[in-house]
Amino acid sequence: MDRPIEQKQWPVSRIITYSVTGLLVIGLGYSAISSSGKSRLNVDVARISVSQVSQGEFEEYIPIIGSVQPRTTVYLDLQEGGIVEEVFIASGSWVDKGDVILRFNNTNVQKNTIDSETRILENLNQLRNSKISLTEKNLILKDQLLDLNYRILDLEKDYKRFITLKEQPNTTISQQQFESTKDELEYLKNKRGLLTERIRQESILREQQNRQVDDSIDRVNRSLEVLSRIVDSLEVRAPISGYLSAMRAEIGQSFTKGHRIGQVDRLDVFKVIANIDQFYISKVEVSQQGSFDFDGQQYQLKVIKIYPEVTNDAFQVDMGFAGTVADGIKRGQSLQIDLSLSETNTSTLVTKGGFYRHTNGRWVYRLTDDGSAAYRVAVVPGRQNPKSFEVLEGLETGDWIISSSYDLFRDADELTFSEPINR
Repeated sequence: MDRPIEQKQWPVSRIITYSVTGLLVIGLGYSAISSSGKSRLNVDVARISVSQVSQGEFEEYIPIIGSVQPRTTVYLDLQEGGIVEEVFIASGSWVDKGDVILRFNNTNVQKNTIDSETRILENLNQLRNSKISLTEKNLILKDQLLDLNYRILDLEKDYKRFITLKEQPNTTISQQQFESTKDELEYLKNKRGLLTERIRQESILREQQNRQVDDSIDRVNRSLEVLSRIVDSLEVRAPISGYLSAMRAEIGQSFTKGHRIGQVDRLDVFKVIANIDQFYISKVEVSQQGSFDFDGQQYQLKVIKIYPEVTNDAFQVDMGFAGTVADGIKRGQSLQIDLSLSETNTSTLVTKGGFYRHTNGRWVYRLTDDGSAAYRVAVVPGRQNPKSFEVLEGLETGDWIISSSYDLFRDADELTFSEPINR
């Protein structure tokens, strides 16, 4: 007869043993995966471009935009305003130094100048009269001394004659007459001494006064010259020879004092004005070289002046031509300039690509030898220019890296490819 077959059940101890073992295996696997902390991403090779790390000549430079300007420019700022009465030379024309460009009419300035000139001339006449008066006074004193010397000379003759006659018997010269002549002679000599001292003192004083008067006359004459220049300023003249530019003045137009109506440029010598990011202010020095291409040729520039003031996050430099001036270059023309910041030396170089915007050169994806994958590696970058940057650590010459954009890679640690990349 049929007998039911008893099913054997695993003992509880065996079930627990197997369960613990399974959990342990799973835990160890999870631990191994977690400890690695690496992420992997499959990438389509069609979207990838690569470049090789190379050894080559490196020069640190920055691209800047410069504007061609005349080396010498003199601005025409009005000393006195007024109404334009006549225009003699139009903007854009050549002018020689001293040429009259335009003339203003300003009745107030002319009237004030005439009044001031009248007062100054009156003052000048008074000063000249003072100088004449000092001269006349000196002449009067000298004339008095001359008369006194003559009287003394005449009395000395009488006194000597009286002495001779007094010694003779039966003389007709009285003692009173003799003594009177003697006393008068002594008085005149004393008076001559005082007059001589007065003349000496007056001469010293007169010299001082004459110097003061002469200084005053010089100041008055300079004032007259200033007045003359004020009148002359109503005629605007070319301060140098060159091309008149930026002048907009029409007959009948009114301008105020200090208004800039134009400028005169010398176009035989040019300079280039450029604005540079303030980040480079400590790296830019006078005499640094720059270059630009114009009409198929390369020309050299050098920094001749640095303006340290920072405006809108930039500072300004003036650059001059360091050799041949480009033929056909025009005022106001813009130039693309490469300004050198260092000397050329040999370095390990990486060409900049789309990846640089994402990593700033601090890490890259380096390809494996067979090109089937790429791994993220840290890089220590050095100097840079718009085309490439130096590698100080992390890459070796001959390594291949992914140079295209990393935006779609989600910063994965490893990239795998369906097929090796053709290098």
